Amino acid sequence: MKRKQINIFCLSLAIAGCASRSHIPFVNEISDFDIATYALTQSNGQLTGMQMRLSKSNGKWLMEGKEANTQWKNISCERGCDYRTSTNSEAGKYLASFPAEMQQQFDIACIQNSANAFCRLAKKDNPSKGGYVLIALVTGRPIPMSLQRLTQ
Repeated sequence: MKRKQINIFCLSLAIAGCASRSHIPFVNEISDFDIATYALTQSNGQLTGMQMRLSKSNGKWLMEGKEANTQWKNISCERGCDYRTSTNSEAGKYLASFPAEMQQQFDIACIQNSANAFCRLAKKDNPSKGGYVLIALVTGRPIPMSLQRLTQ
């Protein structure tokens, strides 16, 4: 991503993704708190029409996706691609894909499979503020895409 795109992304994250949350769990892991429906947003904060739904079944994370008026479809990889908690090293790489000032202001928690990582960003000085990103991992370098939480 070019610097200007990253700055626009950060602005969109700050505006669209900074919903206040109460009773947020520790930032070091994705939890049942994060089960919700999300919309992928453009760099200007507008919704793209692509929605994702994070859920849990039999103790395993599941990500489903859909476009406007279509049915939910499992977008997790096939067998062997279950979501798992990202290591600190992996999460650090994802956070490093953001500008330095953002890295200093936010903590990150992620789950991932071989295709993508679903991450929650929380402000270090106020963990009840933050947002969500989906990070593409199939491009050779992490590419963050802003998400807006639609359901509680």
